Amino acid sequence: MYGEWQGVICTGENSSKVQKYLQQLWNAILLIALILCTGVIVQAQRQSRHSQLDQESELDLKQHIAQKLLALKTRRYHPGRAPHSWAHEIDSCAICLDQFQKNQCLRVLPCLHEFHRDCVDPWLLLQQTCPLCKHNVLGNCC
Repeated sequence: MYGEWQGVICTGENSSKVQKYLQQLWNAILLIALILCTGVIVQAQRQSRHSQLDQESELDLKQHIAQKLLALKTRRYHPGRAPHSWAHEIDSCAICLDQFQKNQCLRVLPCLHEFHRDCVDPWLLLQQTCPLCKHNVLGNCC
């Protein structure tokens, strides 16, 4: 048995074919990984730009709404002295349910509903409608 292999020379052809195949496989795996990483990076950059644009447009919208809020009328509350346009004066804020106090600043909406300015302004920044009648207070700004 020992003599069977005597004089046989191994040229390594099979070994080199296997190594060549493994090298090609490894190269293909690396190429696929590189393509996937590039795709992930490109997608992350797109989302970042899109998110930044959304934030900028949201900020512009909030500034626009804030400017429209400043244009709405306010008045100081004085018990028993409602403007003639109101048939009866409501003396509490429908948002916080607290009674209006003398000299408190009230926001007068175009629908003539009144609220504490500090109560209704945050509402209007989010909703743009009267909390009572749902009238569009700020117009078509959105």
